[in-house]
Amino acid sequence: MKVSCFVFDLDGTLLNSENKISDIDKETLREISKLGIKVVIATGRSDLQIKEYVHSLGISAPIITCNGGQIKNLVSGEIIYRKLLRSCDVKDIIDYAIQQGIDYLFYTPDYVYHSSQSERIKLFMNYNKTAPEKFRVPIRPACDYPEKEAYENVLKVLIIGNEATIPLLENKFNKDNTLTIVSSGQNLIDIMPENTTKGNAVSELAKYLNIPISEVVAFGDSPNDEAMLCAAGFSVAMGNATDSIKNICDYVTKSNDDFGITYAVNHILNEI
Repeated sequence: MKVSCFVFDLDGTLLNSENKISDIDKETLREISKLGIKVVIATGRSDLQIKEYVHSLGISAPIITCNGGQIKNLVSGEIIYRKLLRSCDVKDIIDYAIQQGIDYLFYTPDYVYHSSQSERIKLFMNYNKTAPEKFRVPIRPACDYPEKEAYENVLKVLIIGNEATIPLLENKFNKDNTLTIVSSGQNLIDIMPENTTKGNAVSELAKYLNIPISEVVAFGDSPNDEAMLCAAGFSVAMGNATDSIKNICDYVTKSNDDFGITYAVNHILNEI
């Protein structure tokens, strides 16, 4: 099997349980790059939240963020692809979250906005306390969003709630099928425009890079990775992945805390 591109989910895949990329996996990805193979991150996070990871890996290829809502080269700043939510959908979802006292974030190309009492945003607030200035996440409270923009520049809304909430959100906000609603991790629900998936983004990026999709290997662990894993020529589930993800993949590696990335890359490059 010829491999021209490795695509890695971030949380639960490339990142271990301490939210770090192990030195062993970093070295593996650097060796991949030396072989001329593209290394791509595909994450539910915004590009504003992953600058340090991209920098530490020396990634020059475009990255997929907001679950496929944007493809951007962080080195050149080039926007290859971007899909925004309808402003009316954003308003309805945020109004509902406020009424129900639900924690939420929403992402624009320039800021991560958060609800007034958000617990989730504290992860990034704490990160900003020690991170170098160039890597800090630009954060603003939702009340500071410019009213004149009327939610016209939103890539994704993140709702903090368990998977059981998804059918309720589908029924309330997605009767006209203009949204994609998916779990991106424990108690995390991502709401994006229709047909926004990592799978579609990987296909778009492969075309942009002039790489056959059959030569793309994708790694993931959560439901929001499913479309990407199905689209790739070869798919790898982490040992800590959900059973539903393991069942659709070509190969199951070790967990994100047991250097599953390195284990699988060596298997693929040396044995397949």
